[in-house]
Amino acid sequence: MIRRFRLLALLAVVVVTGCRSTAPSPQERERLAEQQRLLSLCTSNQQRLPGLLERFGTAQSRLASVRQATYTPSPGPKPLDPEEQRRLTIYDQQTEQDLYEQAVDAWRQQDAERRERWEQAQAAREATAAEALKAAASALRQVHPELLMAGASPRLNPEEVERFRSCQPEQFR
Repeated sequence: MIRRFRLLALLAVVVVTGCRSTAPSPQERERLAEQQRLLSLCTSNQQRLPGLLERFGTAQSRLASVRQATYTPSPGPKPLDPEEQRRLTIYDQQTEQDLYEQAVDAWRQQDAERRERWEQAQAAREATAAEALKAAASALRQVHPELLMAGASPRLNPEEVERFRSCQPEQFR
């Protein structure tokens, strides 16, 4: 009698185990659907991606070079030659000194104006370069938001970029 109950219990365990569905769980189905979505997204954008990445890299380099630009002042008036000054009379030395100081003042004013124009143009160049980078980043985000890392300045996410460059199914698992 005990053997029958053991056999019956064993049979019940086998039946229950065998009846369990081998279908994936809802979470597994969701994960598989996401993998398939990413793979199809990758293959549909594989032709566009190199151009978008190049555009982003160019815009990023351009912005960096604009930001690294520095103002170079124009050369000022040549200083007075001490040897020549010694040959002049005191009155002529004073006149030469006054003319030199006027030339230096005029140069400073002109250079200040020139610097202000340069700074305005530099701000416009930086704004244009930043806008180009923003547009390039936006185009990449439209393909797949995770191609870029989060942060103040957009940067490429190397792992995601590599996945999307190769479009191999095993990389989306």
